[in-house]
Amino acid sequence: MDKSHLKELINKVEQSQEKKDRSYFDYYKSISALSVALIGLLIGLKASPIPNEHAKIAFFITIVFIGLCIFFSLSTRFYEVVAYKDVVVSYKKHLSNYIKNPNDTKLQVDNIGKHWFYKFSEIATFISLILSIVSLICYVYFLEF
Repeated sequence: MDKSHLKELINKVEQSQEKKDRSYFDYYKSISALSVALIGLLIGLKASPIPNEHAKIAFFITIVFIGLCIFFSLSTRFYEVVAYKDVVVSYKKHLSNYIKNPNDTKLQVDNIGKHWFYKFSEIATFISLILSIVSLICYVYFLEF
């Protein structure tokens, strides 16, 4: 395998990684935006006064779960900042290693790991979203029946 072919493969891997990261963070960006819009819509259009206790509780739970969904999706989006910072640190480390020993031509690849909180935030976003939809359905049920 010659150097030009290896360089081309590395560029393709980097491009595909960038596309994957961009689509991943755009997805969480849309969840955040939709959740904020939904919470505003719910508060703006809520029945005044809410007729029964069950509907009040379901409405409160819906707002709490949507709020949690917003929090966890924004936490997941913040991982983008952390990941880019880790990439910069990795590049600096590779550059430092090269400066120390320019004759060493080994391929250096780092795997940037995710902190447990960001993995948890991904899962918690979907759980909060699902539970907010279920509680919203319960709110409408208790409001109408």
